[in-house]
Amino acid sequence: MSLDPERASADVAASCSRARSRQARAMLEEFFYPVAEGAKTEIAATCPFSRIRDVFYEHERHKERVRHSKQYWRSLYSGKVFKSEYYVDKHMERRHGDKIPPGANVCLADHCEVLQCDRHASYMNGERGKLVRCDAAHMADVQAECRKMLKSCFPHESGRAAERSRKVHDYLNKYYCDQLTCVGVGGVFELMSTHHETAGASYYVSLGFVMLLVALYYFLVYSWVNGRGVSLDVKRAHRRARASWIDYFPRALITFLKIEKRKRKAY
Repeated sequence: MSLDPERASADVAASCSRARSRQARAMLEEFFYPVAEGAKTEIAATCPFSRIRDVFYEHERHKERVRHSKQYWRSLYSGKVFKSEYYVDKHMERRHGDKIPPGANVCLADHCEVLQCDRHASYMNGERGKLVRCDAAHMADVQAECRKMLKSCFPHESGRAAERSRKVHDYLNKYYCDQLTCVGVGGVFELMSTHHETAGASYYVSLGFVMLLVALYYFLVYSWVNGRGVSLDVKRAHRRARASWIDYFPRALITFLKIEKRKRKAY
């Protein structure tokens, strides 16, 4: 008799490593999901890497690092703050186990061999992979498992989306699964990272043009303000040069005494 789906999810969560699952999820977020999303391809529900099957996905979505803090975390379910990610995870486990959807029954930590969790963590930290003894037979099993999972994620079906699904399958099979050998696994993430979108020459030309326009704008503003200041100074100096002794009396007194300003003779 099969277990109730809700019970199955609870059992998986109880025995699954959250920290190890985070390592697996980090690899998927960088090298798996972007490929499928970029190709506008749906990941099949049968795929163990589908987000809806990730037992801790909902918990991860409902916590956040406290702003301007390196260690404090907040539960978005309750708003409570915890002194580390470990404690917010324990809070999720104790208080919010019911938030795990019934169909979320995959522990990503169980797939760390295929996802190369440790190697990816080293890659993210900028560390070069350590030379370790490689078992060719074991890597062949890992490679076979990788290909099996890809088939469940992107099945070759008919329909409008079949071509996109096939291309994603072939890409990941060639640049990931095929590299899971003693020779290729050491540089698998470096290889896949070369396919990430990067800023090309046109981007830098456009950026330089925008910066030139901004610089020109500020130069024109500065020139206008500086020229206006000089113009005002010239006008003040001109008025002072044409002033007579009458100009230094209050205007009301000049009007009352009916004093007229003597006009300068034109030469």
